[in-house]
Amino acid sequence: MTAPPPPSAPRGEWWTRPSIVLPAVAALVVLVAVLTPQTTGGRTGDARLSSHLTGAQGARLLYTTAERLGWRVSQRDEQPMPVAARGAAIHAVLSPPLDVTPEEAHAYLEAVRGGDALLFVLKQRSVIGRRDPDVLADSLGVAHASPTTVGQLVISAADTVGCPPPSRFVPSIWEDGLTHILPLRWTRGEPRGREVLVSTRSELGAQAGVAPVGIAAAGFPLGQGRVAVVSDPDLLRNDVLRRCTWGADVRAVRILEWLRTGGSAPRTALVFDEYHQGYGPQRSITGTTRRFLAGHPVGRTILQLSLAALVLLLALAPRALPPADVVRVERRDPLEQIDALAHAYEQVRATRTLAARLLHGVRSRVERGWSPARARPNEDFLADAERQAPALAADVALVRRALAETLPARSVPELGAALQRIERSLTTSTVA
Repeated sequence: MTAPPPPSAPRGEWWTRPSIVLPAVAALVVLVAVLTPQTTGGRTGDARLSSHLTGAQGARLLYTTAERLGWRVSQRDEQPMPVAARGAAIHAVLSPPLDVTPEEAHAYLEAVRGGDALLFVLKQRSVIGRRDPDVLADSLGVAHASPTTVGQLVISAADTVGCPPPSRFVPSIWEDGLTHILPLRWTRGEPRGREVLVSTRSELGAQAGVAPVGIAAAGFPLGQGRVAVVSDPDLLRNDVLRRCTWGADVRAVRILEWLRTGGSAPRTALVFDEYHQGYGPQRSITGTTRRFLAGHPVGRTILQLSLAALVLLLALAPRALPPADVVRVERRDPLEQIDALAHAYEQVRATRTLAARLLHGVRSRVERGWSPARARPNEDFLADAERQAPALAADVALVRRALAETLPARSVPELGAALQRIERSLTTSTVA
């Protein structure tokens, strides 16, 4: 007779099955990711206009473009002072966050007067309406214009030929998708031979004393060389140059081409000043203090006094763990201990222990060192002593008796004399 089939387990609700729950959760995650609002403007990362940086605000794209177009591009990281190339180099000082000293600015201008070219970008203004001090900008007589004159780049149709339409998946750095460049102004009047390299169209129209069209980049001769001044660092940043529809990449190359010409020979070297971007060794309080303490006589004296005061402080300061007193255990005098042990043996009549101890001392003096003979039993030692000196037979018999049984008190001195004769006889015979 066959057994009835086991009852099937009850199945749960259809909507709790994994085949329904897992796809529903995955669809919900994708829907939340698609519908969550994301910021589409602004910049992140390092804000330095450095040719080392490939981020949005760096200038690596300008470095790479110039290199591919034939310039011998290099970066000066370790040396603050420019090296004059006698009309063969373009020095690029791109909105340096570290101040250019008057001596360094003088070296740049002397190199330009000797035939080199200078590409100078004004510092980024951290506070609108307030100009950061810049020695090189003051020497060239340029500064930022009023913030109300921010304008858009004037783009030529020929500059954007073949550019694909901007992708909706690449957000613009400006919310309206247009360029916003701050033009420059001349603090001591326009220089002779000034040329507009990049212009802007004012967003607010004509204002008192401000033309509707501004200058974003201008060039002018200086001695035997040329200087190109860019007002806004945003004009040369990576995220602006890579946007083809703005035409900033073409304008940047035309600035370099203008600097290349105008001399006795083309300026084919482009040197980026990265020292003032923060690369290379810089002055610091720690380094200055270390050099003073190690290299100046007064500094060495102060350092020695400080070390002496530190040693004195360590010597006089309270200790975290006070030193523990050494516990001294008083021990008995050896002779007093022997006398006490003899009285103890005498009280318990331990003549066999006494005989064994005395015989052990005799053997340690007769059998010198750790020879194998010392491992022999006492009986073998006594037998050898009797064989070497037959006259000691009575003494050996007394010792054997003392080891085997308790002696009376009157026989203990005889036992000591017997052991003394055995030791004297064996020691004499061994030496002989």
